[in-house]
Amino acid sequence: MIYSNATILTLDNDRRIISEGAIRVVGSDIESVGKADELLAAHPDDELIDCRGGIMLPGLIDTHVHTSQCMLRGVSEASGPGDFHTWLFGRIFPLQGTYTHEDALASASLCVLEMLKSGTTGFVECLLADHYGLDGIAQMCLDSGIRAALGNLVMDVSPEKRDEAGWPLSMWQDRESGMAGTIAGHQRWTDPDGRLQIWFGSRSVEPVNDLSLFPEVASLAREHGIGITIHLAELPSDNDYARSLGHRSHVALAEHLGLLGPRTVLAHCTIADDEDIAVLAATGTTVAHCPGNNSATGWGPARVTDMLDAGVNVTLGCDGAPTNANMDLLRDLRVTAHVARMREHRRAAITPETILEMATLNGAKALGLESRIGSLEVGKAADFIVIDVDAPHLQPIWNPVASVVFAAQGSDVDTVVVDGTLVMHRREVKTMDESAIVAKARTTQRAVAQRCGIDDLGSSWQVI
Repeated sequence: MIYSNATILTLDNDRRIISEGAIRVVGSDIESVGKADELLAAHPDDELIDCRGGIMLPGLIDTHVHTSQCMLRGVSEASGPGDFHTWLFGRIFPLQGTYTHEDALASASLCVLEMLKSGTTGFVECLLADHYGLDGIAQMCLDSGIRAALGNLVMDVSPEKRDEAGWPLSMWQDRESGMAGTIAGHQRWTDPDGRLQIWFGSRSVEPVNDLSLFPEVASLAREHGIGITIHLAELPSDNDYARSLGHRSHVALAEHLGLLGPRTVLAHCTIADDEDIAVLAATGTTVAHCPGNNSATGWGPARVTDMLDAGVNVTLGCDGAPTNANMDLLRDLRVTAHVARMREHRRAAITPETILEMATLNGAKALGLESRIGSLEVGKAADFIVIDVDAPHLQPIWNPVASVVFAAQGSDVDTVVVDGTLVMHRREVKTMDESAIVAKARTTQRAVAQRCGIDDLGSSWQVI
C-alpha cells in the first residue's frame, strides 16, 4: 500500500520534511519513505491512497487519559466548579461509582472513538477500576486498532480511612484485588509487539493510601516488566504531605518509594522545583503534561521548558473530559504553546517543533516503543495520520509544523493508520460503529444520572 501526495513530517533524526512525498507500507511496517514519483515508479502495481496534498505525520500519543470520564464531559462546570475535593467526592466518584461494566465500556468506546478521529493513535489510561471491567475495555481497544497502555487500578485505603474521607464504597477496592488483577491482566493481554499493554495504575501518594503499597508496586513492575502511571506533585498539599514524613518534596518521596524510572509516567508534576526536575531527569522518568486540563482547573503551570532543558521526557495528555471537555490532543498542542509562553512571558519559550516531538517521539518513549513508533522511518511500525489542509483555517501554509500545532483541529484529521492498518479514511472510522457508540453514550448518560441522584449537573441558568 502506498500513501501518496502528502507533505511528510518524518520526525526522523534529521527532522526531514518531504514535500510531495509518499510512504509505502508492507504488513505493519514502513517499507520506504520518499518522494512520491520515485515510490510510484518503483512499485506501479501497489494499491494507492491519495492523501490529496495533506500533511502526514506520526500518530499522536496521549499519555494521560481517563476513559471512564468521557461519559462525564462538562460536569466540572455544573453549578460552579467548586474545589477539588468537592468535585471529586461530590460529583466524579458518585457518578463513576454507579457504572456497570457496560457503562464503563460505553464511556471508553466513546473516548477511543474521539481519540482516533482526532489523530491519537496511542494512549495511557491511568485508572481502570475493578468495576469498569478490564477485559471488555482491553478487547475494545484491540478491536478499534488503537495502541493502549491500560493502567489497572491499585490502591490501599483502609475501610476506616475510606469512610473518614467520604470515599464511596463503589469506588473503593482492596489492595490484593488490584495487585492480582494487574498481573493477571498483564499476562492475559499484554502484546509483545506493543499494541496493548497492561500497567499498574496507582492511586496517588496521599495520606489515605498506605505507603507500603508503592514499593510493592515498584518491585512487581520491575519483576514483570510492567509500566506504572500515577498522579504526582499536582498541588502544594502534596509537598506538605511529603514534608510531614520528612521528605523534601512529593517527587523525593516518590523516589524514596521506588516509583521513579524509565517505565513510569507521572501525571502533572505542576509543583516540581529544580531539585525535583534533576531527579526526574536522572531517573529517566516521564512526565505527562496536561495543559488543557490544568488551565481549566487553575493548576500549575508546570515548568515544562525547564524539564525539557534538563532532559526530562515530557509528553502530553488530555486528562479527563469532565474538565478538559475534549480528548483532542491535536487541539491541546496549541494550548501547550500558550501555557508555556504565558508562564515565561516570551514567544520563544517553546517552539512548535518541540511540541510536536512531545506528542510523538516522547510519547513513544513513554510507552517503551521508541524503536517502533514516534517517527516515520523505514522499519518502524506504520502509525501515522494525515491532516486535510483544504479548510480555510489551514490555508495558506508557510510552515507545516506550525500549521499542525497552531491551526489544525481534530476534525481536520482525514486518515489514521495504526500498525499498518487503515483505521480511518475520509473521516470514516472503519473499526468502530460510530453511530452506535454515540447513541449508546446518550442512553448511558441518562441511566448513570438517574442512578447517581445528583441534581445539579447542568448549567446554573434556567432551562425551560
